[in-house]
Amino acid sequence: MIDRTAIAQELQYHPAESKEDAVFLATQALVVKELLRLAVLDEPCLGEAAWLDDEEKAISALIDTNVQATIPDMATCERYYKQNITDFMTDPITTVRHILLACLPEDGDERLTLKKTAYQFIEQIKNNSNPNAEFIQLARQHSACPSKEQGGELGIISKGQTVPEFEKSLFKLETGLASSPIESRYGFHIVEILDKEAGIQMTYEQVSPAIHNKLSQQAFHQSLCDYLFTLANDAVIEGIEMTLEQDNIFRG
Repeated sequence: MIDRTAIAQELQYHPAESKEDAVFLATQALVVKELLRLAVLDEPCLGEAAWLDDEEKAISALIDTNVQATIPDMATCERYYKQNITDFMTDPITTVRHILLACLPEDGDERLTLKKTAYQFIEQIKNNSNPNAEFIQLARQHSACPSKEQGGELGIISKGQTVPEFEKSLFKLETGLASSPIESRYGFHIVEILDKEAGIQMTYEQVSPAIHNKLSQQAFHQSLCDYLFTLANDAVIEGIEMTLEQDNIFRG
């Protein structure tokens, strides 16, 4: 029997979308641990003494003995690179300045007003004889971002540095003043792209060690899942329907 208290203690290591999913993952993890304990006891070179001495060390030795993963060869790695070539691009970077007209997401009326103001400022910048100076002045007077002290300049931005809704629009823009403001959870951003550099395709030679490591880990994880499936299949388990897959075995 697996005690409910043990399941409750295990829950902290298995975040999930629902309580039911978390309980399932925690329970399955404890079942897997018990299967591994029994396998350690049955392994001639390990046995109960090894388990009592150091559980983690005993499990590691058990896995080393019984899980043999296929090491990917060069042809497999090259094929993976060609099939996933777009994954091996450096992130694009862009140099940006903005004017943030701040507003809370739930304030609908205020957002409507600020959106109109943002369009007015964009036209004001475009029609000015010195748009650069106009942008800097408006940023210093109206922006709610600390960057206003630098005329709105955010510097070089790469993916993952800003909130998703802002980033999604930002990297689609060409160099120059954006014709429309970008809306984010913070309000409306009047944006000017000062410079941008596209991502660079990395060669196979540059990424081959990472590919080899990734495929080796995948092969090991799959072999481990197969071994655990064998242990579960040979055992009599009641109260849970095991689903031994990589995405839930290695969580937590």
